[in-house]
Amino acid sequence: MTFIHTAALVVFTLSSVQLVTAGARVLAPINLPSNFQYPNGITRASNGTLYVGSVTSGRILRINPKGKIETFFPGSDEVFAATSLRLDEQRGILWGTSPDFLGVRDPNGKTSRRPHRIFAIDTRTGKVLRVILMPDGGFGNDIALDANGGVYLTDSVRPRIYYLAPGADRLRVWAEDARFTSQEIGLSGIARRSDGVTIVGLFSTGQLFKVIQESQGEVKVEAIPLERKLENPDGMQFAPDGSLLVTEGAVASGNGRLLRIDALSTGAGPKLVETIASGMESPVNLTVADGEVWVTEARIRHRILPGQEKKVPNNFFIRRFKLPTNTATGSTV
Repeated sequence: MTFIHTAALVVFTLSSVQLVTAGARVLAPINLPSNFQYPNGITRASNGTLYVGSVTSGRILRINPKGKIETFFPGSDEVFAATSLRLDEQRGILWGTSPDFLGVRDPNGKTSRRPHRIFAIDTRTGKVLRVILMPDGGFGNDIALDANGGVYLTDSVRPRIYYLAPGADRLRVWAEDARFTSQEIGLSGIARRSDGVTIVGLFSTGQLFKVIQESQGEVKVEAIPLERKLENPDGMQFAPDGSLLVTEGAVASGNGRLLRIDALSTGAGPKLVETIASGMESPVNLTVADGEVWVTEARIRHRILPGQEKKVPNNFFIRRFKLPTNTATGSTV
């Protein structure tokens, strides 16, 4: 998530999440502590432990497999937001993005924003290992990791995907393309398959792109044709069957969704956009394992609606869904 300037916003509220896809199930949500607001970044360890960060705070929760919630990291002057979290379990590192989404307002009402950055935290000690500022005033949005510990990072301000090599202290441009440019919010979610094929989304324009590292070192970018324009695609991950799971933030309509798209299928024509569930308020990120999806519902849309800024929700939670059998296992129907 980042700064949003939208001329026409329609207030739309659903009382509960609605399932759309046959075979999917809504599971009981995880209620977050009353003093934890606007969940965003989320990732899961192989033992079932969840890490959840906030859009507006550097605080990161740790939820064990039995549901016990504790503060893993309280936030700091260096880490003041956690809008994306990805776990490098092999190396014991929790990577995250920390953009200054709301900024700091002085007594005169002027808002200033601290330089956006990414961070790495030791999962054993909770110690901040590294903080790296975004180049050229960029806005680091979402993260994907490779098997070697490399970090791929979308920039919502500049039309770039960055790469941070293992052990490096400087981000380098991995892919830059004019089609990533947007007058409002650019690149948001990123998902990387084990073979290196990467998909990114443009938040404001609703487009998806496939990015491939070619053998000669060049990066190839291809637009993915869709049957409809997405309404603010944000967090994304690959499902076990190879399809793409995407949160659709839906700033204008308010009807946030969890989508499934066969984005990399070889068939001709636009890709089918399948809605698994709808009725969420600002779903922003997700993680998936064992046929289950955990979605952070940020409920932050009121902060960008004129006159609604002070209507802070009373509760925040993580939505949970069970995928249909074919999506969860990779089988075909």
